[in-house]
Amino acid sequence: MFTVSKNLALLARVFLVIAIVWLVLAESAWAETLEWHGKVVDESGLPIEGIVVEVVDAAGRSLLETRSDLGGKFSFESNAAIGKLRVRHPDFEPVEQAVGSSAEALIVTLRPVMVRETMTITATRTPQPVEGVPASVVVVSQADLQRSPAVTLDDTLRQLPAFSLFRRSSSLVAHPTTQGVSLRGIGPSGVSRTLVLWDGIPLNDPFGGWVYWHQLDKNSLQQVEIASGGGSSLYGSSALGGVIQVLSRSFEANHFELDLHGGSQATAGADFLGSAVRGPWSGNFSGSFLHTDGYFIVDPPVRGLVDDRAGSVRYALRAGGFYKPANGRSLFLQANHFAEDRDNGTALQKNETDITSLRTGYRHDGANGREWQLRGYGLVEKFFSNFTAVSANRRQETLTLDQVVPVRSAGGSAQWTGLLFSRHLVTSGIDWQWIRGNSEEVSFAASQPARFQVAGGSQQLGGIFMQDLFTPTSRWMIQLAARLDGWSNYRSQRREVLLANGVTTATPFVTQKRGTVNPKAGVSYRVREQFTLRGSYYHSFRAPTLNELYRGFRVGSVVTNPNDQLGPEKLKGAEGGLDWHLGTGVTARFTGFWSQLENAVSNVTVSSLPTLITRRRENVGEIRAQGIETALAVRWRRDWALQGAYLWSDSKVTQFPPNPSLVSKLLPQVPKHRVTASLGYSNARVLNAFVSARFVGAQYDDDLNVFLLGNFAVFDFHVSRALHRSLRLYVSAENVLDRRFAVAKTPLENIGAPRMLHAGLKLTF
Repeated sequence: MFTVSKNLALLARVFLVIAIVWLVLAESAWAETLEWHGKVVDESGLPIEGIVVEVVDAAGRSLLETRSDLGGKFSFESNAAIGKLRVRHPDFEPVEQAVGSSAEALIVTLRPVMVRETMTITATRTPQPVEGVPASVVVVSQADLQRSPAVTLDDTLRQLPAFSLFRRSSSLVAHPTTQGVSLRGIGPSGVSRTLVLWDGIPLNDPFGGWVYWHQLDKNSLQQVEIASGGGSSLYGSSALGGVIQVLSRSFEANHFELDLHGGSQATAGADFLGSAVRGPWSGNFSGSFLHTDGYFIVDPPVRGLVDDRAGSVRYALRAGGFYKPANGRSLFLQANHFAEDRDNGTALQKNETDITSLRTGYRHDGANGREWQLRGYGLVEKFFSNFTAVSANRRQETLTLDQVVPVRSAGGSAQWTGLLFSRHLVTSGIDWQWIRGNSEEVSFAASQPARFQVAGGSQQLGGIFMQDLFTPTSRWMIQLAARLDGWSNYRSQRREVLLANGVTTATPFVTQKRGTVNPKAGVSYRVREQFTLRGSYYHSFRAPTLNELYRGFRVGSVVTNPNDQLGPEKLKGAEGGLDWHLGTGVTARFTGFWSQLENAVSNVTVSSLPTLITRRRENVGEIRAQGIETALAVRWRRDWALQGAYLWSDSKVTQFPPNPSLVSKLLPQVPKHRVTASLGYSNARVLNAFVSARFVGAQYDDDLNVFLLGNFAVFDFHVSRALHRSLRLYVSAENVLDRRFAVAKTPLENIGAPRMLHAGLKLTF
């Protein structure tokens, strides 16, 4: 008993000592916790809202982040040794300011940038100022994305005249196979003639080439870069007409955002974004949900019993982990899942998509500007769609085809960049992609299953590239690049079973192996500090997708059949232009371009009957696309910004030996004129307002230039106001005047979105 009592007494003393030490340390920590207050103002002393204020220690490590409120004020607490503040905003010069006593109010004065040096990665695969690269590049900033009235990313990018999807429809209601993107009217199709990258990894569907724009929400993006003109010299297939790169936001401190919104057509959604940082480790997670009942895509005078709203519901989840030690190395791993269900405008027509992907990457920044990048990715996808035949009076609908497309894909890339001989920035690398996909179809006759067919195969694409950015003087940049690509289609066949008698047939397709070399040469010359001339010449190509080779489809009364004999599309083009900064508030851009596209894959009409139009994918002879694009941006005072842009494109068939009647016909889905304009007002103490207008000229929906879609103009607006430093209210409207416009003729005319109103609350902390 005595021994036990002695041990208990000893244990009590130990606990007492630990408690005293903890209290002393805690008291010391509490005593050292200090609070700072400050204000961010412009040169005239007016407060600036939404400025990121980063607190760093003496070694330059980030401790925390805060933002200025409506009155420009900010505050923070810390018990660590503080070195200085870093203050940044794209409209102002960055500032670093030492931190004094907590008793002193911190006043940070920001000066507007004289000429904003926006950076781009896409044009050269290395970070470069937009004004210096020998290419036409447009950067859509995070601020541009946030003030856009559009709900979806693709509708936001339509404010750029060069950007277009296969049809005029929004991705809110459009079938995913019509969401292929094209730049400058290089023959839009369901298959993109533009490569879309998401943080350097392809976003185009590996089987069909189209883009699932709903995988991305605007709140999770830092910026979008659009590099028009052939990009195959660096990116290979799919970059035939250019490259669009979507860059995600990243944070160096703990952060969370929640955006809740809803509106017309029973539209409701939520976007969230969060990050957590602990030393060199960080993680982020983001997601989005969107539901809409949609709208009727057929006009009331011809609408029938089978017609229904074209609606959709989708969600996307993203989670990633990052490791960034202080030795110039970084590693990331990201998992993504996306699913959507769509009603396609009639009682029976539906489609569904489910995609799960994994991405990983490694980066090493070495001495003398040398850098290594490694990336890898994998994807599993399942796509379902059905097709129907509708009676002339639209009172009856019959199922004609059920289609399931399982897809698997994997790929990777390695890239090295280094400065040689002080003036040559050399980039070289290799990439590879493997795709396996089948179109599994059940055909119906008299509403009964009649035939089961599986058509598909495997495809591999890969290339090696090299680029030299030579700067003989500070005014000149010369870009020389070339890429060797190879691809093959193999293990491809069509198997067919007639369900009535069980007869089975198998038709193997020919294995194809091809290669190509695509060079590019460009030059830019800065005549003076605010005036730059640029020009380039390039070759590019696009290999046909498994979808074009082996999958057919039906829209309305139009049936389009695949073609396993398709060859690659090849493009050669040239462009020249100028960038001009007039003072501190005016920027003008002009570009003239010419492209010649050979063997373009197009849907060619084979036969035309009153109740059925049959088309087949073919390599047409030659297409010529030429035009001009201009842009003007004016900013005055600090509150107002005006922007305008115009694209004139003339895209015609110049050769087609199998059907000479197509020569001189305009390309389907390419209007000659596109104009956009916007006016923005930003005042933290009042509100932020943005009004935009978009005009699209007349275009044809078919290769024979029979079905004309008329021109139209729509107006949108967005207004937001901060209710609290962490809470913002916004209201938006699309197609304010409720303008009716045609988006397709099959030959039945489909119409675009009516007036759409939506509002939301955004919470940030």
